[in-house]
Amino acid sequence: MISERDCYKQKDQDEDLDLRQENDEDRVDYEDAIEATGYGRFHYLLLLICGWANAADAVEIICVSFLLPSAECDLNLSSQDKGWLSAIVFVGMMVGGYLWGSLGDALGRRGVLMAAMFVNALFGAISSLSQDFGTFLTFRFLSGVGVGGSIPVVWSYFAEFQPKRIRGNLLSCLAAFWMLGNMVVAGLAWAVIPQDLGYSGEGFKYNSWRIFTLLSALPSLTVCIALLLLPESPKYLLAQGRDKDALKVFRRIYSMNTRKNEDSYPYTKFVAEFDSNKLIYKEMSLFHRIKITVLTVSKKTAAIFRGRVLRPTLLMLIINFCIQFGYYGLWLWFPELFTRLSSVNYSVSICEVTSLSNTTDSTPSHCINQTPPNDEVFINAFITAAAPLPANLWTMLMMDKLGRKFFLVISMVGSGLCAFGIYLVNSEVVYLIISCLFGAISTMGFNALDCLGAELFPTSLRGTAMAVTLAAARLGAILGNLLFGFLVDVACAVPIILVAVLLIGGGLLGLLLPNTTREPLL
Repeated sequence: MISERDCYKQKDQDEDLDLRQENDEDRVDYEDAIEATGYGRFHYLLLLICGWANAADAVEIICVSFLLPSAECDLNLSSQDKGWLSAIVFVGMMVGGYLWGSLGDALGRRGVLMAAMFVNALFGAISSLSQDFGTFLTFRFLSGVGVGGSIPVVWSYFAEFQPKRIRGNLLSCLAAFWMLGNMVVAGLAWAVIPQDLGYSGEGFKYNSWRIFTLLSALPSLTVCIALLLLPESPKYLLAQGRDKDALKVFRRIYSMNTRKNEDSYPYTKFVAEFDSNKLIYKEMSLFHRIKITVLTVSKKTAAIFRGRVLRPTLLMLIINFCIQFGYYGLWLWFPELFTRLSSVNYSVSICEVTSLSNTTDSTPSHCINQTPPNDEVFINAFITAAAPLPANLWTMLMMDKLGRKFFLVISMVGSGLCAFGIYLVNSEVVYLIISCLFGAISTMGFNALDCLGAELFPTSLRGTAMAVTLAAARLGAILGNLLFGFLVDVACAVPIILVAVLLIGGGLLGLLLPNTTREPLL
């Protein structure tokens, strides 16, 4: 016997089919449909929420670099342990990126993004309770699983609401929130870690760096809640054959942007982007839906390694590996290196101060004296975090004029040269200047790469492709941090020079990528 609910479900499907089966003369493609919604309040809200999601990911990733100088006293961390703590979030991101990104293609962008942000917030907060290295490492890994899901999905989700004429500029605006996350976490560390806060008792401590870890999880939780205000991606809905739901989203965006009645939205029929088999999928049992989802994820992964997307996939894998090996191999160690430089009062290079610390008492002076790291460490880190502001503004204004490849190539080559400079300097002031240049120039490359990742692949493969290429990126970040942790005290020059070589080489490979500037989404 057919239930009333099934009748309504069948009615909705019939209406979707009716929309698709009408004459083609009035059909519009997705680009025309999203252009007709205008640009206004909805897109500002979307940018605020997705941007804050991007900033929240930055906070969760970078917070570890600020707590290391304090945590090493409580957790008895060696340089190798610090390397693992910096790297473990990327291990989680490599696992989570593939899982969540593929689910985003199969189950929808918004719901998967909310789940990933919640996982990030939950385990990030729980990690603040850890009393030993192993427990802290485990929960930072689980937090990374959530971060790894939010990054590829948020870019796909955001890009699919943007008209092609300004998509590059708006993706650059989204990328700029990463710098905001850098500044938030640096300011938060400066405000909290040096203070005498929390509880310290027999067998349990909850001191300032642990409070800082807890506070760093809050941005992800606020994003999870704020996403309730946004709809599913209309591009995704059309790809799923849900034309009626996509029309509702287009009308909602149109009404918010123009302040006109939803019914005055000019279009009701869209060019088909669906596979009719997806209508059958809705009627399957949970077990069969899970089975089909697993098979779909496997097929989508195989699909990006053949045909016309093979070349951009391979190039993006290599370039993502190189830029994240180079950037995170140095960036997450900046607070630690600033701490070491502040411990001497004469001119000395980075490699000289690290070898000096390796030949003296292995216990840091601030641990012996039970004092927090010098305020100057946090001030320098905050300045370095704010340095990419001009570069972000330039990419916002010029991304759609100069193109993605231009920014990618000059950024990676320029940041590689800065890495060589870091190896050569012997002054804390000069080191601060080159660190700022490294962060600013690298930002342009990440902004360009974010645009390319969202534009090179078709809608049905976009989340999967971004997840797989970002997995290569996470592998680069993992190896960069581990290599730095294991060699910083014994062969400091090796990781720094390797960073420079990979950044320059990866930048030159960017010349081989296809042009996507002002092109419609596939």
